Amino acid sequence: MNLIRHRFAPIVLGCAGLVVLPATVIAQQAAAPVRAKTEKLMLSFALGGVSIRSDEFENERESGGGFSAQLGWGFTPRFTLLADASGAVLGSDDEEFVLVHFDLLGRFNFVNPQRPLVPFIEGGISARVAGQDDIAIVDENGTQEVDLEISGGGFTFGGGLQYHVAPSVSFGASLRFTVGEFSTVKINNVSVDGFELDATSTRLNIGVTWWPMR
Repeated sequence: MNLIRHRFAPIVLGCAGLVVLPATVIAQQAAAPVRAKTEKLMLSFALGGVSIRSDEFENERESGGGFSAQLGWGFTPRFTLLADASGAVLGSDDEEFVLVHFDLLGRFNFVNPQRPLVPFIEGGISARVAGQDDIAIVDENGTQEVDLEISGGGFTFGGGLQYHVAPSVSFGASLRFTVGEFSTVKINNVSVDGFELDATSTRLNIGVTWWPMR
């Protein structure tokens, strides 16, 4: 019996090695981190909540839901330049208005090659437009309905997180604050400049980002 054991021991050990080796390789592959990709072309779409606050508003703060789309270019793993367009419907049912942001932002990514989670901060310049149709106003000619639009510039800053489920695909969230003035009022087709309506808008977005160029 001992002789049989000694003769077959190398075979048993060899078979055990064939079983253990693939299992070790699989475990190493499963443990391998997703390497986040933040370079070259970036496309993003998000949904979220938007609010705007101003002392000039009747309710001081209005809020609602909206969406945003981004187009960016990662010059390095850490720096991305991006353009963002977002829109939201704010206010109550009978007094809803549309708020649109256009942003040009620089983003700094805190990239770690060993982690799929990428925090970032960003900042830049923005343009904002708010509009409402069919507003009833009373003047010397009586009551009439007009389309009202206010616009102006500002500065945006914020940050967020992206979690890469694949090197070129991530899910993330961001929080942005825009400060500035609405300086132009447009009633129907007549525009008047020189206003100083201070307002701060806040945007919380959750979405998906894709880097198509590998």
